[in-house]
Amino acid sequence: MSSTTSTEARRIGRRASTAAAVGTAIEYYDFAIYGYLAVVLAPLFFPSEDGLIGVLATLTVVASGFLARPLGGLFFGRLGDRKGRRAVLMATVAVMGVATVLTGLLPTYAEVGVLAPVLLTVLRIAQGFSAGGEIGGAASLATESAPSKRRGLFGSATSVGIALGLAGAAGIVGTVTALTTPEQLASWGWRIPFLIAGPLLVGAVLYRMRVEDSPVFQKMIDTSEPPKAPITEVVRDHRRSVFGVVGVAYATMTAGGLSSVYLLVHLSAVLGYSLTWALWLIVLIVLLPIGLIPWAGALSDRYGRRTVLTVGLIGFAVLAVPCYWAMQQGSIGLAVAAALLLNVPFGICQGVIYTLYSELFPTRVRYTGVSIGFNIGGVIGSGLVSVIATSLVSLTGNTLAPAFYLLFAALVGLAVVATLRETSRIALADDAADRATERA
Repeated sequence: MSSTTSTEARRIGRRASTAAAVGTAIEYYDFAIYGYLAVVLAPLFFPSEDGLIGVLATLTVVASGFLARPLGGLFFGRLGDRKGRRAVLMATVAVMGVATVLTGLLPTYAEVGVLAPVLLTVLRIAQGFSAGGEIGGAASLATESAPSKRRGLFGSATSVGIALGLAGAAGIVGTVTALTTPEQLASWGWRIPFLIAGPLLVGAVLYRMRVEDSPVFQKMIDTSEPPKAPITEVVRDHRRSVFGVVGVAYATMTAGGLSSVYLLVHLSAVLGYSLTWALWLIVLIVLLPIGLIPWAGALSDRYGRRTVLTVGLIGFAVLAVPCYWAMQQGSIGLAVAAALLLNVPFGICQGVIYTLYSELFPTRVRYTGVSIGFNIGGVIGSGLVSVIATSLVSLTGNTLAPAFYLLFAALVGLAVVATLRETSRIALADDAADRATERA
């Protein structure tokens, strides 16, 4: 390959990775706000004499958004494999942004009664539908556009976007919480993070408009017809890959949720720490993996996706119970150290998984395959993680119960990874080779 060609390949890879990261950051900012504000929203939309019951109801709405993800994945995945990654990714971020802004304009239960939680649930489902089409497209675009020997590094941009979105949401919510009284936060302050999504949406759409579709996808379109029924093709020819993505997504999203977003509920509602303090801790623990993600992705280019992912999952299994035990000792310093330590394996896993998902499928059905597997894993993983963890604490009275659920998820992940093939040397442009490898 000539130096000019190499330079052009890197330029395309950087722009695609940046587009994936920017759009995914906005998607996850929008999607995470609700989770971070769950404790605040509970009495506004689900008033109850038992505060924990209200929190559980609010978290159930979080789960409804995840239940809509597989439908969004099927819908947008099919479009993405037939029409291209770029156009569909602009649509997903637009739907997410509009639903988020409308959430910030909703009346509360005190104003319109039961209509308030109904509208909240509908908008959350719309968010989930949009999010269901985001990761498959972002991962496909970033991985397909990357130089062949650096797919792990460039593909990790999707995870960087997720971390930035989660941290941005926690930071905005933390700032609003710090600058308002509890009464102001309950009256109007909770709306601000949702409304900020408006200008962020415009910026994300404008940037994605500047990015071309991946060279791998364009080559496929030039040389063959796009699949007429990508969903059927995935289910018929790539079941093993789908199950692999489901298992890894369940394990990493469950472990990641118990190490980040759920900690806000655990620290504030279960252990009694300050909500504002807990929010800023979430910012720290979500930002921590950003430095680890590209490093882990680059390591996977050298040592393989399975090896790096296995290291991350073992880290979760070893640290789960000790870190949760440390967080409940009443020391803020110990809680911070434990939460940060628990996110080291999270950063390692995040640096690998989206590239791995993309490499498990051929170009013609990559968007659909990743979307189906990732979103099914998401429903049973992070979609239910906060509800399950909070319910375990409520039913058992044991504040260590979420740690054992985290341990279980990590062990499931290790078992699934052991069944997967190594994908780091597969040539994405060669669909025939991909299909041959799939059947092996």
